[in-house]
Amino acid sequence: MMRYDLVALLLLAIGLGWYASSLSGDLVAAQKVNKELVTAVGSRDETITALKDAAGADRKATEEQLKFEQQKRAKADAENRTLRKALEHSDAGNQPLPDDVKRILRRETNTPASP
Repeated sequence: MMRYDLVALLLLAIGLGWYASSLSGDLVAAQKVNKELVTAVGSRDETITALKDAAGADRKATEEQLKFEQQKRAKADAENRTLRKALEHSDAGNQPLPDDVKRILRRETNTPASP
């Protein structure tokens, strides 16, 4: 009887060894997949950071462009007010505009009408 117990114990040890080896192989495969996932997540995080930085730069550029346009608009409005006041107090408002002035106001790029 002792012999059969030893054989059974030996077979059990061999089976457990094979099962442990199988689990070890599964663990190695899982670790490899985990490393790939960590790399992919790291790459994704870098992409997200780059996109956030680009969005911030775009927002800053847009704000600067709006500020620049507001400054230009304020300057043009001031010039228009000054011109309007000057024309109100002069007789030039009742005179026909020269052709060159009309061309400039229409933003035409033709050659000047007067020499």
